Parts: sequence; structure tokens; C-alpha cells
Amino acid sequence: MVTRDPKSEHSHQRRLARQARRREEYRSGLRPMAVAAWNISKEHNVGSLIRTAHAVAAEEVILVGGREWNVEAARTAELYTTVVALPDVPAFRSHLAARSWRLVAVELDPRAVPLFDAVYPERPCFLLGAELGGVPGELRAAADLIVQIPQWGLVPSLNLAVAGSIVIYDHLAKLYRSGRLERPAGGLAAAPSDPGHAG
Repeated sequence: MVTRDPKSEHSHQRRLARQARRREEYRSGLRPMAVAAWNISKEHNVGSLIRTAHAVAAEEVILVGGREWNVEAARTAELYTTVVALPDVPAFRSHLAARSWRLVAVELDPRAVPLFDAVYPERPCFLLGAELGGVPGELRAAADLIVQIPQWGLVPSLNLAVAGSIVIYDHLAKLYRSGRLERPAGGLAAAPSDPGHAG
């Protein structure tokens, strides 16, 4: 029978309590936005998207399809960010409706709006497609907005995790310029007892 050192056990419990407290503080300031990935084949791309979603305090990450993802690329962001796994397009569309997310596809498409002209809906869910094949046509057709990032190079697309990060931060920048971005310098949401808290 293995027994734990009481000091070690105490330290372990304190770490768990601190992690739970930080998670609660973080989740009190989540933004009404989501990030979704459709059947992405490169695991590190999903991990990178989860890390971006955590950085911007998105409410959730939605993974659609049966692909695995690389937790290492998330760098512990998955401990604090809600990750929802869905099997297919119908389940994804049902989830969007249930959560009142507005679909924003990031994709090369004849109907796409250039990034600089994009006007994002309330409660956007930013969808990135598979490295090969992109976002399925039925999801592009269902999107409230399709965004295309202008490019001037010979390679026709960016890494999808990079593309997702660019569009998400463009959304935040436009919220900031319109005076609607809380905590523009970053950081956790103020607790009710903190000075300057609006409650």
C-alpha cells in the first residue's frame, strides 16, 4: 500500500484549489463567442485553436468529426476552456441553434467578405475547416457570414490555426473600436468586490 507524505498531499490539494479558483475567475469573464473546427486532420492545429479560444476568453470550442487533437499544443488551455465534441454536421447545427451561436465560416468562397470589411454578428461561432476540403458546402450555405483573409502571396491559404486567430482578433479589434470590448488590456474579469467593478 502506497501512502502519501502529508506535506505533499497538502500541497497537492492547495494546487487543486488554486486551479479551481482561477478557473472560476476566468469563466466569470467569458465572452459570447465560440470557436469551431470541422474535421481537422492535423492535431496540433486543434490544440492551437483551443489556446487562442482560451486567450480571448471564448465560451467554448466545438470539435466536429472524429479526429483526435493534440493536447500539448493547447498548453493547459484545455483545463480552463470548455471543449465540446460533436460527431457530424446535424449535431453541430443543432448545437448552434441550442446555444444561439451565429455561424461565421473562415473560408475561400465566392460569397466571402474580405476580412477588413467583415461586420460580425452577435454571438459569433468562428468555424475553421479541414486542411483538405475546407468547410463543407452545407455549412457555408448556412453561415451568417463567410470571411476571407486577403493574401498577396503565391500560396493560396494560411495555416488554419493562424487564420482562425487572425479573424477572432479582428472581431475583438472591431469591438474595441466601437467601444464594446471589455478589458481591452487583457486580464481576468473584476470580482464584484473589486474597486471599479460595474455591477
